[in-house]
Amino acid sequence: MTSEQIVVGLAALTAAFALWAAIFATRADNAARRASKVADARWETATKPVPQITFTGPPAPNQAIEVEVQNLGGALVAGGVIVQAGDDLYASELILPDKAPPRRILLQPAMKAWQRAGQPSCLLLVARDVNGRYWNCLDASKPIKDPRRWLAGQLRELRLQGVVDFPGLNVPAR
Repeated sequence: MTSEQIVVGLAALTAAFALWAAIFATRADNAARRASKVADARWETATKPVPQITFTGPPAPNQAIEVEVQNLGGALVAGGVIVQAGDDLYASELILPDKAPPRRILLQPAMKAWQRAGQPSCLLLVARDVNGRYWNCLDASKPIKDPRRWLAGQLRELRLQGVVDFPGLNVPAR
């Protein structure tokens, strides 16, 4: 065997080991990325607020309505709720710790509704988590990309712009 053949053999062996190392490094990188996504999803699930609202009874006209609020998820740093019962719309801000047991709160009347509702219903339920992300809790806890515009649009749609304000949800302009 000549020295040229030995060098060519060593080069081929080195290339084979380099290819083997590249394949396993790529597999390790993909596994790390998947694990990171799973960890991020687990963190998001742990920190995302999941408020549940239960109506305790029919409201008296022009009186505050009592509802029971429970948070099954992460801390709700700031939130807002608008409900309609009968002829009235009710609104309030919410702040709930994580995994909060049910507690009763009073929602103050905001204004008369445009149409009468037979059953009490929640029209808006928005939450901000500890990470500063905003969630539309009525739409399967869908994240809100532009909270300022989204909240203004929702209040405009409900004809409550200028009537209801959620100072805890105000976002600084970008």
